Amino acid sequence: MTGSRRTRVLATSLIVLLVSVVGGLTLSRSSDGVDAHLTTPGEVQQPSIGTNANTTGTPFPFVALTPVDGTAPITLRASAKPMVINFWFSTCEPCKREMPALSAAFKKYGSRVNFIGINPNDTTVSAQSFLQKYGIEYANYLDNGDQLAAAGVATMPSTIFVSPDGTIATRHAGEITEKDLTEILASRFGISA
Repeated sequence: MTGSRRTRVLATSLIVLLVSVVGGLTLSRSSDGVDAHLTTPGEVQQPSIGTNANTTGTPFPFVALTPVDGTAPITLRASAKPMVINFWFSTCEPCKREMPALSAAFKKYGSRVNFIGINPNDTTVSAQSFLQKYGIEYANYLDNGDQLAAAGVATMPSTIFVSPDGTIATRHAGEITEKDLTEILASRFGISA
């Protein structure tokens, strides 16, 4: 290889490395202090590259999560009740819009269904502020990305419904409504208002 060609290859390699590092740092930043104002819900895509994995019928992969109050990490487990596991973050507009529906469903079904929130993007302070603003009373946890990856979640908000035996009963990608929650709890678990 000639000196000129070797220099071009080295320069190209350094540029690719620099772009990769800067892009990775940009994508991994916390959303704290950012407040996007999207007002039109997006369309829910069918599973494909870049969307949620179809894991219905498989065991939910519980991993260690940190309670949003900052106490020691814990690993959740399936219980005698179905679970509604919602993945959200504070600057996600559809997440903001669905919080009243999740809160209302928790108040209606909380004695018969475990509601869990999982936030893979925010700090303890921003997550607590968000939950307080929206009056969310059910348990919420921070995730370092392990739960997100293990559960096959690529888009948020996402809600996973888990049977008492720990099997994923169904998934809902995108903003969920109170009607959606009511219909899924009735059809999958026989739970009605």
